Amino acid sequence: MLPVAGAVGAAADVLAGAANTPSAVAASVAGKEWCEETQRYVDYRLDEDAQRVRAVDVSSFSAASGGGGGGGGSSRARRACVERALYDELGVSPDATEAQLKRAYYTKSLALHPDKNKSPDAPDAFQRVCAAYQVLSDPDARLAYDAGGAEAMGGPEVGHKSAVDMFQAVFGSAAFEPLVGRFPMLEQALEPNRDMSAREVAFRQRRRETEVAVALAERLDGARADEEAWCSDQARFA
Repeated sequence: MLPVAGAVGAAADVLAGAANTPSAVAASVAGKEWCEETQRYVDYRLDEDAQRVRAVDVSSFSAASGGGGGGGGSSRARRACVERALYDELGVSPDATEAQLKRAYYTKSLALHPDKNKSPDAPDAFQRVCAAYQVLSDPDARLAYDAGGAEAMGGPEVGHKSAVDMFQAVFGSAAFEPLVGRFPMLEQALEPNRDMSAREVAFRQRRRETEVAVALAERLDGARADEEAWCSDQARFA
Protein backbone atom coordinates (compact mmCIF):
# COMPACT_ATOMS: atom_id res chain seq x y z
CA MET A 1 0.00 0.00 0.00
CA LEU A 2 1.25 3.49 -0.86
CA PRO A 3 1.95 5.89 2.02
CA VAL A 4 -0.56 8.74 2.34
CA ALA A 5 1.84 11.29 0.84
CA GLY A 6 2.58 8.94 -2.04
CA ALA A 7 -1.10 8.33 -2.69
CA VAL A 8 -1.84 12.06 -2.74
CA GLY A 9 1.06 12.67 -5.09
CA ALA A 10 -0.06 9.87 -7.38
CA ALA A 11 -3.59 11.29 -7.48
CA ALA A 12 -2.24 14.72 -8.34
CA ASP A 13 -0.16 13.22 -11.15
CA VAL A 14 -3.25 11.48 -12.53
CA LEU A 15 -5.25 14.71 -12.49
CA ALA A 16 -2.40 16.63 -14.08
CA GLY A 17 -2.10 13.95 -16.73
CA ALA A 18 -5.82 14.08 -17.47
CA ALA A 19 -5.59 17.83 -17.93
CA ASN A 20 -2.79 17.35 -20.45
CA THR A 21 -4.32 14.58 -22.56
CA PRO A 22 -4.40 15.26 -26.32
CA SER A 23 -8.15 15.93 -26.21
CA ALA A 24 -7.77 18.43 -23.35
CA VAL A 25 -4.88 20.24 -25.05
CA ALA A 26 -6.75 20.37 -28.37
CA ALA A 27 -9.89 21.69 -26.68
CA SER A 28 -7.90 24.40 -24.90
CA VAL A 29 -6.29 25.51 -28.15
CA ALA A 30 -9.72 25.62 -29.79
CA GLY A 31 -11.05 27.92 -27.07
CA LYS A 32 -13.18 25.28 -25.36
CA GLU A 33 -13.61 24.52 -21.67
CA TRP A 34 -14.74 21.50 -19.72
CA CYS A 35 -18.36 21.70 -18.55
CA GLU A 36 -19.07 19.70 -15.39
CA GLU A 37 -22.82 19.75 -16.04
CA THR A 38 -22.68 18.21 -19.53
CA GLN A 39 -19.37 16.35 -19.02
CA ARG A 40 -18.00 17.54 -22.33
CA TYR A 41 -15.96 20.34 -23.86
CA VAL A 42 -17.99 23.35 -24.94
CA ASP A 43 -17.20 26.60 -26.74
CA TYR A 44 -16.32 29.33 -24.28
CA ARG A 45 -17.60 32.89 -24.67
CA LEU A 46 -16.68 35.43 -22.03
CA ASP A 47 -19.78 37.56 -22.58
CA GLU A 48 -22.09 34.55 -22.13
CA ASP A 49 -20.18 33.39 -19.05
CA ALA A 50 -20.43 36.87 -17.52
CA GLN A 51 -24.16 36.94 -18.23
CA ARG A 52 -24.64 33.58 -16.48
CA VAL A 53 -22.56 34.60 -13.47
CA ARG A 54 -24.31 37.96 -13.05
CA ALA A 55 -27.70 36.27 -13.18
CA VAL A 56 -26.98 34.27 -10.02
CA ASP A 57 -28.51 35.67 -6.83
CA VAL A 58 -25.75 35.34 -4.23
CA SER A 59 -28.30 35.54 -1.41
CA SER A 60 -29.59 32.14 -2.52
CA PHE A 61 -26.44 30.57 -1.08
CA SER A 62 -27.28 32.02 2.33
CA ALA A 63 -30.83 30.70 2.15
CA ALA A 64 -29.64 27.24 1.09
CA SER A 65 -27.23 27.04 4.02
CA GLY A 66 -29.85 28.05 6.55
CA GLY A 67 -29.48 31.82 6.60
CA GLY A 68 -27.35 33.49 9.23
CA GLY A 69 -25.19 31.96 11.86
CA GLY A 70 -21.49 32.02 12.19
CA GLY A 71 -21.55 35.34 14.04
CA GLY A 72 -19.31 37.12 11.52
CA GLY A 73 -16.62 37.50 14.16
CA SER A 74 -16.19 37.21 17.88
CA SER A 75 -19.37 37.90 19.81
CA ARG A 76 -19.43 40.87 22.17
CA ALA A 77 -21.64 41.16 25.22
CA ARG A 78 -23.73 44.32 25.36
CA ARG A 79 -22.39 46.74 27.94
CA ALA A 80 -22.62 50.41 28.74
CA CYS A 81 -20.08 52.84 27.33
CA VAL A 82 -19.68 56.43 28.41
CA GLU A 83 -19.50 57.77 24.86
CA ARG A 84 -20.90 56.62 21.50
CA ALA A 85 -19.39 59.16 19.11
CA LEU A 86 -16.96 56.74 17.42
CA TYR A 87 -19.64 54.07 17.05
CA ASP A 88 -22.02 56.65 15.58
CA GLU A 89 -19.29 57.70 13.14
CA LEU A 90 -19.29 54.16 11.75
CA GLY A 91 -23.05 53.74 12.12
CA VAL A 92 -22.86 50.71 14.44
CA SER A 93 -23.94 49.93 17.99
CA PRO A 94 -21.47 49.57 20.89
CA ASP A 95 -21.92 45.79 20.87
CA ALA A 96 -20.89 45.49 17.19
CA THR A 97 -18.65 42.54 16.29
CA GLU A 98 -15.26 42.87 14.62
CA ALA A 99 -16.79 41.87 11.28
CA GLN A 100 -19.56 44.47 11.62
CA LEU A 101 -17.01 47.16 12.42
CA LYS A 102 -14.90 46.23 9.41
CA ARG A 103 -17.90 46.13 7.10
CA ALA A 104 -19.12 49.55 8.30
CA TYR A 105 -15.65 51.02 7.96
CA TYR A 106 -15.27 49.72 4.41
CA THR A 107 -18.69 50.94 3.29
CA LYS A 108 -18.35 54.43 4.74
CA SER A 109 -14.68 55.03 3.96
CA LEU A 110 -15.09 53.83 0.38
CA ALA A 111 -17.98 56.27 -0.13
CA LEU A 112 -15.91 59.11 1.34
CA HIS A 113 -12.53 58.18 -0.17
CA PRO A 114 -10.79 61.20 -1.78
CA ASP A 115 -10.39 59.28 -5.04
CA LYS A 116 -14.16 58.85 -5.33
CA ASN A 117 -15.82 61.67 -3.44
CA LYS A 118 -15.03 65.25 -4.45
CA SER A 119 -17.35 66.87 -1.92
CA PRO A 120 -15.61 69.57 0.16
CA ASP A 121 -16.82 67.86 3.34
CA ALA A 122 -15.60 64.39 2.33
CA PRO A 123 -11.94 64.67 3.47
CA ASP A 124 -12.87 65.55 7.05
CA ALA A 125 -15.58 62.88 7.16
CA PHE A 126 -13.14 60.33 5.73
CA GLN A 127 -10.59 61.16 8.46
CA ARG A 128 -13.22 60.83 11.20
CA VAL A 129 -14.33 57.42 9.94
CA CYS A 130 -10.74 56.18 9.76
CA ALA A 131 -9.97 57.56 13.22
CA ALA A 132 -13.04 55.80 14.64
CA TYR A 133 -12.06 52.47 13.12
CA GLN A 134 -8.45 52.86 14.22
CA VAL A 135 -9.63 52.99 17.83
CA LEU A 136 -12.47 50.47 17.72
CA SER A 137 -10.53 47.83 15.78
CA ASP A 138 -7.93 47.70 18.57
CA PRO A 139 -9.38 45.65 21.47
CA ASP A 140 -7.41 47.47 24.16
CA ALA A 141 -8.14 50.92 22.73
CA ARG A 142 -11.80 50.01 22.42
CA LEU A 143 -11.98 48.98 26.08
CA ALA A 144 -10.36 52.24 27.10
CA TYR A 145 -12.75 54.25 24.94
CA ASP A 146 -15.82 52.42 26.28
CA ALA A 147 -14.70 53.08 29.85
CA GLY A 148 -13.47 56.67 29.58
CA GLY A 149 -14.51 58.10 26.22
CA ALA A 150 -12.29 60.23 24.00
CA GLU A 151 -10.49 61.76 26.97
CA ALA A 152 -9.15 58.33 27.92
CA MET A 153 -7.46 57.93 24.54
CA GLY A 154 -5.15 60.93 24.52
CA GLY A 155 -3.65 59.96 21.15
CA PRO A 156 -3.20 62.09 18.02
CA GLU A 157 -5.99 62.28 15.48
CA VAL A 158 -5.62 60.46 12.19
CA GLY A 159 -4.48 62.90 9.50
CA HIS A 160 -5.50 62.89 5.83
CA LYS A 161 -2.41 61.08 4.51
CA SER A 162 -2.38 58.45 7.27
CA ALA A 163 -6.14 57.93 6.80
CA VAL A 164 -5.58 57.06 3.12
CA ASP A 165 -2.62 54.84 4.04
CA MET A 166 -4.71 53.10 6.66
CA PHE A 167 -7.52 52.38 4.19
CA GLN A 168 -5.08 50.90 1.70
CA ALA A 169 -3.36 48.84 4.42
CA VAL A 170 -6.69 47.30 5.47
CA PHE A 171 -8.37 46.84 2.09
CA GLY A 172 -5.80 47.62 -0.58
CA SER A 173 -6.22 50.33 -3.18
CA ALA A 174 -9.77 50.61 -4.50
CA ALA A 175 -8.27 51.76 -7.81
CA PHE A 176 -6.99 48.23 -8.47
CA GLU A 177 -10.29 46.45 -7.76
CA PRO A 178 -11.32 46.36 -11.48
CA LEU A 179 -8.02 44.63 -12.25
CA VAL A 180 -7.82 42.10 -9.41
CA GLY A 181 -11.36 41.95 -8.07
CA ARG A 182 -12.33 41.80 -4.43
CA PHE A 183 -10.24 39.35 -2.46
CA PRO A 184 -12.00 36.44 -0.68
CA MET A 185 -10.91 37.68 2.77
CA LEU A 186 -12.63 41.01 2.12
CA GLU A 187 -15.74 39.29 0.73
CA GLN A 188 -16.06 37.30 3.96
CA ALA A 189 -15.40 40.32 6.16
CA LEU A 190 -18.19 42.29 4.48
CA GLU A 191 -20.82 39.58 4.82
CA PRO A 192 -23.43 40.26 7.50
CA ASN A 193 -22.84 37.89 10.41
CA ARG A 194 -22.48 34.58 8.66
CA ASP A 195 -19.91 32.16 7.36
CA MET A 196 -19.86 31.31 3.65
CA SER A 197 -20.24 27.74 2.49
CA ALA A 198 -17.51 26.20 0.35
CA ARG A 199 -19.92 26.31 -2.61
CA GLU A 200 -20.51 30.04 -2.17
CA VAL A 201 -16.78 30.74 -1.80
CA ALA A 202 -16.11 28.82 -5.03
CA PHE A 203 -18.84 30.75 -6.87
CA ARG A 204 -17.61 34.13 -5.63
CA GLN A 205 -14.12 33.25 -6.80
CA ARG A 206 -15.47 32.28 -10.23
CA ARG A 207 -17.44 35.52 -10.39
CA ARG A 208 -14.34 37.48 -9.43
CA GLU A 209 -12.29 35.81 -12.19
CA THR A 210 -15.02 36.43 -14.76
CA GLU A 211 -15.48 40.10 -13.85
CA VAL A 212 -11.71 40.68 -13.93
CA ALA A 213 -11.56 39.02 -17.36
CA VAL A 214 -14.40 41.25 -18.61
CA ALA A 215 -12.63 44.38 -17.31
CA LEU A 216 -9.38 43.30 -18.98
CA ALA A 217 -11.15 42.52 -22.27
CA GLU A 218 -12.77 45.96 -22.25
CA ARG A 219 -9.41 47.62 -21.66
CA LEU A 220 -7.84 45.63 -24.49
CA ASP A 221 -10.71 46.46 -26.84
CA GLY A 222 -10.27 50.13 -26.03
CA ALA A 223 -6.52 49.92 -26.63
CA ARG A 224 -7.07 48.15 -29.94
CA ALA A 225 -9.56 50.79 -31.06
CA ASP A 226 -7.07 53.53 -30.17
CA GLU A 227 -4.31 51.74 -32.07
CA GLU A 228 -6.50 51.26 -35.14
CA ALA A 229 -7.44 54.95 -35.08
CA TRP A 230 -3.77 55.90 -34.82
CA CYS A 231 -2.86 53.60 -37.74
CA SER A 232 -5.64 55.12 -39.84
CA ASP A 233 -4.34 58.62 -39.13
CA GLN A 234 -0.80 57.60 -40.03
CA ALA A 235 -1.95 55.92 -43.24
CA ARG A 236 -3.44 59.19 -44.49
CA PHE A 237 -0.06 60.84 -44.36
CA ALA A 238 1.86 57.92 -45.86
